[in-house]
Amino acid sequence: MKISANEIFDSLGQSGKIPHGWKPARGGVRKVKVKNEQILAALRAHYPGEWRKVYRRGRDGTEIHYFEHRRSGKVWGIKVK
Repeated sequence: MKISANEIFDSLGQSGKIPHGWKPARGGVRKVKVKNEQILAALRAHYPGEWRKVYRRGRDGTEIHYFEHRRSGKVWGIKVK
């Protein structure tokens, strides 16, 4: 799997993929280990180190799923559900 460097953003806000007015719910964050080794290897090719899959719930009930680099805070693969 190949990941383009322009698909990795400095933060969720800079990605432009967050719905306007979206606010996180209190205590609505879950970070888990990345299980897909192909995705993990592709992400580490750009930024070595620890990556986590993040599930963030919003006040309106929506969820945002993405991968986050632990040290830099870079994000990739943002999906709004």
